[in-house]
Amino acid sequence: MKIWAKLMLAAAAAALLLSGCAGPRYADVASKIPALDPQHGRIYFYQLASAAGEAATEPAIMVDGRKVGRSKPARFFFVDRPAGTVSLAFADRAGPNEVLSVPLAAGQTRYVRVDIEGGKQVLRQEASEEAARQAMGDLKYWGAGWRDREKLRY
Repeated sequence: MKIWAKLMLAAAAAALLLSGCAGPRYADVASKIPALDPQHGRIYFYQLASAAGEAATEPAIMVDGRKVGRSKPARFFFVDRPAGTVSLAFADRAGPNEVLSVPLAAGQTRYVRVDIEGGKQVLRQEASEEAARQAMGDLKYWGAGWRDREKLRY
């Protein structure tokens, strides 16, 4: 009987721990995301849920040569950067990959989607803020790398 109770307690603790990993939906936290510094711009990175599901690769994303976070299916994160042109790429040990240059004005928000094209992941700048926000509505906040992560209160 004691073993059964311990197993149930362990299962309940694991379920509680894992439920905290899911993260809040964009639609639920969009209004709680901190205001943007007037001299910076913000870049949202997001990846829609894929046919491969959670088994899809999770590439590290680099901004101006610095790793800022990982892309995950059905997740998003953001980073704030000083105004100017920023270069975005995946961190790839196999060698150089395509760089996406994004002009970022002070106070501006850009949206970059991770897509799969020809079996390869690519970064695409979303032309419409409205389309990006709509696509991100059900995505979960994943957070950037620890240096760039915003602590969201939800």
